Amino acid sequence: MHIVKTINDCVFFRNQANGRIGFVPTMGSLHAGHLKLVERSLKICDITIVSIFVNPKQFGTHEDLESYPKNINQDLKLLENLNVDCVFVPKKTEMFSDNHSIDLIENQLSKVLEGNSRPQFFGGVITVVSKLFNIFIPTDVFFGQKDAQQLIIIKKLIKDMSYNINCHSIPTVRDENGLALSSRNDYLNSVWLKIASNIYKSLCLVKMKIDKGEKNVSVLKKIYCASISQFNGLKIDYFSIADLNTLQEIPNVINSKILISTAVIVNKQVRLIDNIECSM
Repeated sequence: MHIVKTINDCVFFRNQANGRIGFVPTMGSLHAGHLKLVERSLKICDITIVSIFVNPKQFGTHEDLESYPKNINQDLKLLENLNVDCVFVPKKTEMFSDNHSIDLIENQLSKVLEGNSRPQFFGGVITVVSKLFNIFIPTDVFFGQKDAQQLIIIKKLIKDMSYNINCHSIPTVRDENGLALSSRNDYLNSVWLKIASNIYKSLCLVKMKIDKGEKNVSVLKKIYCASISQFNGLKIDYFSIADLNTLQEIPNVINSKILISTAVIVNKQVRLIDNIECSM
């Protein structure tokens, strides 16, 4: 496994690589969800490259950039065990010089849901992702469905910027209680992890009501809020029932494919997101 730390070394490695090039961008603190992405790339691509970079551009003021979970030695061991071909582990200054002044903006899909709560987030994501695409020129990239809005925006980035890249989405990996795996779960002890699993259970309750015929958005939102309010230490940041393609809120009655999504604050400090797609 090649471990590279500079863009020049990345370019050198890429120039020697042939066939389908799979790329998995991560911020490290790898868990089974990340590894599913890597395993999918290894299965269908000739070469698999993983990046580990905690991207400062997608963190806002007072967010957890400095405390974001990091375990680079364990991450590298996990990737080596999978026989990954190359891992890019750059420093911040390698990706963004002191006079870096060009960032990308998405003008529609990024303004809602996560974009309302974290207005800087998606600009930071697509800026670093596009740069990584330019460095590695992958044929295939792999993203998880847990970050559903991010996945939709990445697909739009690939289309609008004419990248010749296949984007693969991998289903959300969950623990035994249903909680979506996330690096931020590391902030929580076993008690809070179990309590946090009620985020997904509450989403499932809403989907069950829809499957049984309830289409009124106002009613469904009340059901979700009532479910979450049963658990001390869970506070809803947002809950959304939106059109799956446009991410615009369904105003009254559901009549299309939807994304049911939420962000919840756990124990007053840890913000977790989750979602379920629902077809009519």
